[in-house]
Amino acid sequence: MKKIALLIGVSEYKPGLARLPSSIKDIEAMQRVLQNKEMGEFDEVKTIPNPDPMTMQEAIQSLFDNCEQEDLALLFFSGHGIKDDNNQLYFATPKTEKTSKGKLRLATVVEANFIHRCMNESRASRQVVILDCCYSGAFDPALQRKDDGTIDLKQYLGGKGTAIMTSSSQIEYSFSSKEEGDELSIYTKYLIEGIETGAAKVEQGDWITVPELHNYA
Repeated sequence: MKKIALLIGVSEYKPGLARLPSSIKDIEAMQRVLQNKEMGEFDEVKTIPNPDPMTMQEAIQSLFDNCEQEDLALLFFSGHGIKDDNNQLYFATPKTEKTSKGKLRLATVVEANFIHRCMNESRASRQVVILDCCYSGAFDPALQRKDDGTIDLKQYLGGKGTAIMTSSSQIEYSFSSKEEGDELSIYTKYLIEGIETGAAKVEQGDWITVPELHNYA
């Protein structure tokens, strides 16, 4: 049994999308926590800063394809989330742009449905997706019915099943902290804090549950 994580942060964008310096800090902080033997205990943690669309898709597919049944696969994304007129969610890359008619150029983004397919075809019995981006609640149709940002999941980070953690609902923006000295996105900041300090733990037991960690953040 292995625990494998892929951490993607996109901070650099073409005109039209604001730079997000915190995204690179987010994946660095998450890597530190996941690799810690007293916290995440992950066997492999790969970070990809500012990937182009092809690199990002190849890394995501590789993450889920290379897992065995008892493995845990964790995907973390920090960057811009974009929705089209059909409420479909896309993850922006440094190459993201629109056509001359104002339509999103699909070759420059990574579609949420691509990740769905990779997850569905994976043998991994434990899958965790953490999205720190705008409109991240649109990633999962089950989450799209909840605009309050809450998640009612029973899974443990040490148990079996699929858990989706999002920093926003399908209609919300996601923000970086403006407090002096803060370098992380707000959601990621409190995910890290909840794990490192143990403050997210509510119920007795050895594991911090997905709802505990999300609710703390």
